[in-house]
Amino acid sequence: MCKFFSAKKFYKIDKSFWIWYNKDMKIKRLELVNYRNYDGAVVELETGITLISGANGQGKTNLVESIVVASTTKSPKTSTSAELVKDGKSVANVKILVGREFGDIEISYAVPTKGDKEFFINGNKVSKLSEVFGNLVVVYFSPDDLKIVSASPAERRDFMDTDISQLSGSYYNLLQRYNKILLQRNKLLKFERNRELLNAQIGVWDQQLAQVASLIIKTRKSFIEKIKEPAKGALKFISSQKDDLEIEYVGVRGTTAEEIKEELLKSLKYNLERDLELGYTTVGPHRDDIYIGLNGKDARSYSSQGQQRSIVLALKFAELEIFENELHEPPVLVLDDVFSELDTTRQRRLYEKMSAYQTIITGTSFKFKPASGYDIIKIKDGKVINKYKKGI
Repeated sequence: MCKFFSAKKFYKIDKSFWIWYNKDMKIKRLELVNYRNYDGAVVELETGITLISGANGQGKTNLVESIVVASTTKSPKTSTSAELVKDGKSVANVKILVGREFGDIEISYAVPTKGDKEFFINGNKVSKLSEVFGNLVVVYFSPDDLKIVSASPAERRDFMDTDISQLSGSYYNLLQRYNKILLQRNKLLKFERNRELLNAQIGVWDQQLAQVASLIIKTRKSFIEKIKEPAKGALKFISSQKDDLEIEYVGVRGTTAEEIKEELLKSLKYNLERDLELGYTTVGPHRDDIYIGLNGKDARSYSSQGQQRSIVLALKFAELEIFENELHEPPVLVLDDVFSELDTTRQRRLYEKMSAYQTIITGTSFKFKPASGYDIIKIKDGKVINKYKKGI
């Protein structure tokens, strides 16, 4: 896809015809009611960079968290939905107006203190969570994302699965189906003590598990192949050519879905005795990982916190490129407290990278600001107290 000076793009319809048109994905308006520490707030957002400023604990992160939930259906901060509801209230409501190529989309959701979140697209309740994905695509960074490098494989799997689900609701459905099959296999391993009955049933679950797992693993491997070079280039840019990044998928071997399925079936059979002893399935996409190397060494063990931050930012900018290529319009970039531990040189380079996207950045202060125009929104005690343009 061709890249030009703004978010406007040439888009190829066929080999001989190109059209020129505006393809911005952007958040136009955000409304919060009883969300976290907000009684009610309305925020109008513009294309370009918006700095959200305020002291710690005032609601900056809560504001951007509500955007991520609208994009991915889940909070990056908690797995307990009731925590999203303001104390003393029974339900939180969020409404986001998103500008897309062919018109505006309204995404809204309600979070009760008891029960599941409910999502609506243009006022219509969605029947499956997968229907939410793709309406607002967000690339999100917070300091917690350093876990992608430093913590357990589960963090890296979640990184892959969240990204791929934003591009494909069907992938999200695959994950849901896989988890249900895995649960049934694990129940059989844990509770069926009659070996003859177990042997008669385990093969059926293995076939189902391997069929779905092969599609998940193949999709993940394709995603890693797409992200590795852009991430490598982004880290070189951020680090002024100092750091070299390596990313590889670690898990069941194979390239095609059929090859992966056969390898997984062999592994399931080989590990059956161990699985019976432990009471759960020890191989499959729920156990796979990503290897992240920095300058020839495992970044998990041989990288500073500053380097880990730069690696994650490089991954995020690689996400931007992949999403833009897949969607043919730029996603929204949300950076929560990204600049707190970056020197001026790296901050300047980040501003250069994000200039082509609608970007929302939170911080307690911004000593170094973008060179061109930007908005500043000040937050205090869960209220928007000021909004003004700077640097025009």
